[in-house]
Amino acid sequence: MANNTITANETLNSLGINSANELNNRKSELSQEDFFALLTTQLAQQDPFKPLDNTEFVAQMAQFSSLESLQAMQSSFSELASAMTSNQALQASALVGRTVLVPSNVASFDGTSEVTGIVALSSPAANTVLRIEDESGQLIKTIELGDLEQGPNEFVWDGTDENGFAVAPGFYKISASGSVYGQETALATGVYARVDSVNLGGNLGGIFLNLDGLGSVSLDDVSQIRD
Repeated sequence: MANNTITANETLNSLGINSANELNNRKSELSQEDFFALLTTQLAQQDPFKPLDNTEFVAQMAQFSSLESLQAMQSSFSELASAMTSNQALQASALVGRTVLVPSNVASFDGTSEVTGIVALSSPAANTVLRIEDESGQLIKTIELGDLEQGPNEFVWDGTDENGFAVAPGFYKISASGSVYGQETALATGVYARVDSVNLGGNLGGIFLNLDGLGSVSLDDVSQIRD
């Protein structure tokens, strides 16, 4: 009976590869042509008394096709993600010097400009009140906003206290509350701030905007852009 044992070198020679070192020097990815060459060699060199089962043959082809499709899909997603990141970077760089709206309960007052922001409502609210506190938690001013509709409702604080005197520049906490379906409820707020610079990537990944007085926020948090 003939010896059906196949050495590694015989298999490589059948594929036109002279040695294992040459195989290592070839590309690391197995192409469809390489797969079918290996499969053909496997069929040609199989033990005639133990031929490859048709089910196993089909399964090998299906596994390779599935792997090839997944690799192609992964490559496509990587290219798409790269293109989207580049597009976001261009959009973010165009925001420098402009004013954006971000969720925040802190406002930065520079001593001159008014502080503007929104109270965001998922439902109408009655008797809405906006409170301004300094960094120590002392109440500086209360602004009656009245009844507000669902959606973003803008507010303005001119930087004065209850007596009409200008407060010192710095950071101030803002909070809003109102009656929603008869229940006193804390309401979400956002503020407008100028974009000083853009940080692309960094340790956290993604794109971040450096806002005047508010620090760094993700581009994804921006809900509105002003000139």
